[in-house]
Amino acid sequence: MVYGWVVTHNRPWGLIMAAASAATLGLVFVVFAAISAAGGHGIFSLQIGLLLAAYGLLLIASAVGVWQRRMWARGPLAAFSLMAGFGFGEYLKDQAWMWLLVLLALAAVVGVVLPSTTGALQRAKPSEQPQPPAAPQK
Repeated sequence: MVYGWVVTHNRPWGLIMAAASAATLGLVFVVFAAISAAGGHGIFSLQIGLLLAAYGLLLIASAVGVWQRRMWARGPLAAFSLMAGFGFGEYLKDQAWMWLLVLLALAAVVGVVLPSTTGALQRAKPSEQPQPPAAPQK
């Protein structure tokens, strides 16, 4: 059943869009990392590949966190997606296909800041949120 923008017993479409877009961007960065590491420029290619892979894995981790309705993942997803979008935007004049990556980054940012996504993250069941450690017994 649908009420407004939020799908009950499910996730709002903004949350789905943010998680899917960020995960896709993360996979793109992992592919770029593999291409860079295979570039044949020695340790420099490996270092750039490692950094790209770390960035991609952070994007994927934040997408998984948002999918699991963890509020902590909202900030990293928005920040990493914004940085990726601006980075890809630098190459739009030379590489028109980069529009796809810029649009993915924009979809991730818009999806994660929508009120329905924020509400879904705030309304996550207590059993879905990380629990603080119990106080020691005396």
